[in-house]
Amino acid sequence: MDTQPVIRGAWVLENILGMPSPPPPKNVPALTPDTRGAKTPRDLLAAHTQESSCALCHARIDPVGFVLENYDPVGRWRAKWPRSEAPIDASGTLPDGTVVKSPVEFKAWLVANIDLFSTCLAEKLMTYATGRVPNYAEKREIEKLVRTNREAGKGFQDLFLDLIDSRTFRAR
Repeated sequence: MDTQPVIRGAWVLENILGMPSPPPPKNVPALTPDTRGAKTPRDLLAAHTQESSCALCHARIDPVGFVLENYDPVGRWRAKWPRSEAPIDASGTLPDGTVVKSPVEFKAWLVANIDLFSTCLAEKLMTYATGRVPNYAEKREIEKLVRTNREAGKGFQDLFLDLIDSRTFRAR
């Protein structure tokens, strides 16, 4: 068993960055059976992403999955692929165009763009608390709470209390 960068990338986009990918088109071709010469998951996906119907979404999903490929399925660090011993290339271009070369650079990018994570977390908390997905106006309120919280140098506890005190939560 090994990691699956596409599934990992899609999960991180949706659950950490709040940028869910659209579902795949109905006519998505299977990965090409000609895997001669492929030594890494990146090699295997290269042929698949040549399809124009796949390339757009994979350009968003795959880099986020690949940047975390140094971690094996249970979170241990690795520098090479287990079967081929090829070095892991953890580089990629993030949705905003930033090029990262390692999980450390990805973490630095995430910290520099912390509102993405904070907004995603706040929306998920609000969805859980109210039993429904926030509408457009409620999402704007949540974004404002996140921004105000960050600008004031506050942390998670303050954001949580602000969410409870928000119109979205109280007006349910």
